[in-house]
Order: sequence, then C-alpha cells, then structure tokens
Amino acid sequence: MQQNMIRTVTVYAGSATRAPAPLLALAHDLGAGIAARGWVLVYGGATIGLMGAVADAALAGGGRVEGVILDTFARVAHGGLHDLATVTDMRSRKAGLAHRGDAFVALPGGFGTLEELSEILVERQLGMHAKPLIVVDHEGFWNPLRQLIDGQIARGLVKEKYRDLVTFVPDAQTALARLDEAAAVDASASALPATAKIDDTR
Repeated sequence: MQQNMIRTVTVYAGSATRAPAPLLALAHDLGAGIAARGWVLVYGGATIGLMGAVADAALAGGGRVEGVILDTFARVAHGGLHDLATVTDMRSRKAGLAHRGDAFVALPGGFGTLEELSEILVERQLGMHAKPLIVVDHEGFWNPLRQLIDGQIARGLVKEKYRDLVTFVPDAQTALARLDEAAAVDASASALPATAKIDDTR
C-alpha cells in the first residue's frame, strides 16, 4: 500500500543578508511548495537570508514552520513560527534539525550549511537513516561538492554505491518533484534494517 512517509522537511540554507535575488527566489519557491503539499517546514529559525525567505513563503502559503536556533542568534530569530526551539550549542541545533526531518533539502549556503549537509550524508552512509537527501545545485553552486565526491570515488576513498546517497537537482521545482516521489514510496521499502553495517570507507 502506498502512503505518504513525509510529514516534515528540514531545509538547510544560508542566512547571509547579502544573498542575491535569484537565491532568495529559489528559497521562496521551495518554501511555498512545501506548504502547498501540507508538509511541515523545519529550518534554522532565522528571519534573514535564504532561511527567512523559505520560512516566509511557507507561512504565507498556510504551512506550519518550526525552527531550531542557537541562543546567540536570538536577535535574528523569526517571530512568526509555530514552534521555535532555542538551544545553547551547535550540536544540539544540528540534532534538533535532523531529528525533526523526514527528508532533507540543502540550498546554497555558507560553512554551516555545508557542515549540516555533510553530517546528514555521513549518517545515510552509515545506515543511521534512509531519508531523502536533496541538494539544490542552483547554477552550479554545489559543483565543487560533486567533483569532490567524484574524486573520492575515483581514489577508492568512497565506494561507488554511495554516489546515489545524495540527489543533486537544479531548482526548487525538481527538488519538490523528488520529494513527491519519495513520499509515494511504500512504507516497507523505506524501513531501516534491524542492524546497520558500518562501512570503513567513509
């Protein structure tokens, strides 16, 4: 039986106020699409940059939005969220974002976005979860990461089978389409095995 396994989508994105208009539009499209599907948006809790754009669009579309923010960033916390958790360290913030998500989407961002994306990717590799991980490669922003993965595989540092752990897409519409596909997967196909084998090629 087919059933929707996605209830919440965690979005990783930059908070820089200097983000250009095309990236803000990208975040807006993603947030609006998440809300239109009745999914909960989970993100870093800020009101600025791509973070603010994705949250504002989801809220404008009638969606539920939840945030997890570091206490030192409280000054830029979004005041219109349905739920906002304030934590004291980055490990707690990353854990809060990860645990709430049934799927993950990474938009362009800075060092923090790269760190969050890397952690979710490693957890997938180790079999700790099998949740969709989608990277929106807007105008080649994430090409260096794709090239890095290719190089790791070519040098035997990462197994070829792990190439497909992350899905690169060009825009928000394609990201949403991939999430739609994942949402239609039978629940039994998405279940994790009772034990996860740890691979030593990470």
